[in-house]
Amino acid sequence: MYSMDDLLHLVNSDGADELRLHVGTPPVIVLGGEHHTIEGPPITTEDAEQFLQSIASTRHRRELRERGVVQFIYRFRRITDFVVCARMESENVGIDIH
Repeated sequence: MYSMDDLLHLVNSDGADELRLHVGTPPVIVLGGEHHTIEGPPITTEDAEQFLQSIASTRHRRELRERGVVQFIYRFRRITDFVVCARMESENVGIDIH
């Protein structure tokens, strides 16, 4: 199982450009334009929902359900701000973090 805290720490410490979390595939880190898949199982619907809940406010989650997309800033450990773009992909949540 993946932890959002661990994934964001990895992105921050590696200086990655983006983290992609999409149901059916393992997490992907984009570093210097290259996609690097993290070893592990594919993200489940439940994983994606848990990821979103761990970083999004109730208002952000409601906006996602109503509009199909939401973008917001997430401050990680008081040191780094990430831009989070979450969208509905059929019945699942997809999350790209820059």
